[in-house]
Amino acid sequence: MKMKQTIPVLAMTAIMAQSTVAFGAETFTDLTGYNWAKPAIENMAAQGILSGVGNQKYAPAANVTVTEFASMAMRAYGGKDVAITLSKEQGNLEEIEAVNGNYWGNTTICAAQKFGLTDRFGLDKGRWSEPATRAEMATIVMTIAEQMGEEAFEIKDGIENNIGDYSEVSSYANDMRYILQAYSNGILCGTDDAGSYAPSAYAKRAEAAAIMQRLVDPSKRLEVEIKPAPVLPTPDEDNVGISGRVYPKEGDIGPNGKPITRDPVTGVLGFGNGQKGGIYLGLKSPMSGVAIKVGTIAPDDYDNMGGKYLEANGYIFWENEWALIERAANDKLNKEHPASNLAAGTKADIYGNIVPNGSSEAFYEVQQILNAKLWQPLY
Repeated sequence: MKMKQTIPVLAMTAIMAQSTVAFGAETFTDLTGYNWAKPAIENMAAQGILSGVGNQKYAPAANVTVTEFASMAMRAYGGKDVAITLSKEQGNLEEIEAVNGNYWGNTTICAAQKFGLTDRFGLDKGRWSEPATRAEMATIVMTIAEQMGEEAFEIKDGIENNIGDYSEVSSYANDMRYILQAYSNGILCGTDDAGSYAPSAYAKRAEAAAIMQRLVDPSKRLEVEIKPAPVLPTPDEDNVGISGRVYPKEGDIGPNGKPITRDPVTGVLGFGNGQKGGIYLGLKSPMSGVAIKVGTIAPDDYDNMGGKYLEANGYIFWENEWALIERAANDKLNKEHPASNLAAGTKADIYGNIVPNGSSEAFYEVQQILNAKLWQPLY
């Protein structure tokens, strides 16, 4: 039997996510809020690569199990009967059924032996019924794609620059190569603007559909542009903490790839440059080795700042920096937008600019306090 194909199969009957789910294209009623994944979910269901969970539901936010995800990837390349065919080649389906009973994924588990996936997950249905982590997801999809397809999934030089949490990813020795392959070829991507992969997080069914569509339709794959390598801070008299830790300074490249600049009004690094603060996050304490997170205490004094990290509406700063930003906003509000001249409920952003009601950038609101109208913080 010839299993390799240049492009995955595009016309198939549906994948069995549960034994009670009917085959064929489905119209799902629970995709509100998933506009980014809806076309992929519907297209992959129409092609039989995946299906819902019953009652016209797809459950896009649910975790995808190891069995479900492996079955989807196999069907993308080999059609709906591929697991049956491969399990016959392996010849030990009855042994697996004796262990797992009447489990719908027995043929998938048996077929997975061909790709070496049972070396990772074993033969017991318990492990295969668990949610797949994002690290495992990369290993499953790229292992099957490499062995069933004919594409050469090369790893691009410098692709690690695109992964915001590469230091964590690199600790997943068994999965790292597959994650780099998936990033390099536009199959998988990060979970935020920094490209963080979150390898220990569980993969979701909506995400699984998008990945399958990228497999069967290369035109849907993500464009991959290698980001420049981060410029490590260089020491000078202004950016070395009392412990000797070197911190970012003006001119260094921030986490969004932009040069770090100092706001002329507040004097805060990164503020107003699309970085929303947080340029220190991820730096490791020279004492404990733990990366700085929101709510932790800074291990060094630097740039006359210090104290805990604060977060509001996606903005992250040391608390002393926050005081400078808040002071600048209050000065502008009181001088240019006196609360006494405005209607209660008027809102302003972190810069002290008036914003529409309902804006996600609102930090301040005019409120009626006794007989006076005052600007009050919303964070």
